[in-house]
Amino acid sequence: MKVCKQYINEHVAEIVLNRPKQKNAVDFDVIEQLDEHITMLANDENITVLILRGEGGAFCSGGDLRAFHQLMTKEDAKTMLQPMNDVLKKIVSFPGVTVSYIDGAAVGGGAELATSTDYRLASPNCKVGFIQGRLHLTTGWGGASILKDRIGREVALQMLGSGRLYSPVEAKEIGFVQEVVSSLDEVYDWAERWLQSPQVIRNYKALLYKEKEKLYTEMDQEVSSCSSLWETEEHHSAVKNFLEKSQ
Repeated sequence: MKVCKQYINEHVAEIVLNRPKQKNAVDFDVIEQLDEHITMLANDENITVLILRGEGGAFCSGGDLRAFHQLMTKEDAKTMLQPMNDVLKKIVSFPGVTVSYIDGAAVGGGAELATSTDYRLASPNCKVGFIQGRLHLTTGWGGASILKDRIGREVALQMLGSGRLYSPVEAKEIGFVQEVVSSLDEVYDWAERWLQSPQVIRNYKALLYKEKEKLYTEMDQEVSSCSSLWETEEHHSAVKNFLEKSQ
């Protein structure tokens, strides 16, 4: 399995991206398995906290360009962008508390994925950046819209528009990361703080995250914008250059 689901205890579960050789890049299988696991755990009324992390020293390096290089047109791109956009919506609306453990790189779509959780904890090895512009793209999974809600419009624009990589300390200073931790065990300890009645946590989550329809509309607009750029010659040339350099 490219994505694994496991229970830490009765109330805490984790979803683990398990493609370490590809730096946990997202392909069609990953999208399908993420969707399946998140849906299953959302229906488990005992779950209070869901942890999202990657294996092998990376969180997620975004979309797998080797898997997606055959997507040439706007409509082709939507066959990948919209399903992953739907996955992020399910994370945003997850009834329990969600947290990303960013150990290593969370770049491009990986930064979008981390943004979708309620909280982000980072290891000292963390580096996070919305580097989609290097491929002549904008965010396409809905990450920009969520980021605006997480850290504010002005800071989000700086983070998105610069395309720079942030260290864990810098990411914490701008509010993207809530805590810098030294190990996965500290993430599990953090999750233990939330072990009230799952019903209590889920009721608070529903109360505080009621207005999602406007966010979902904005996320869908990202799919449209990104897919339009996807079919440009500038994007295809950038992907070709990247793949040639990485051989």
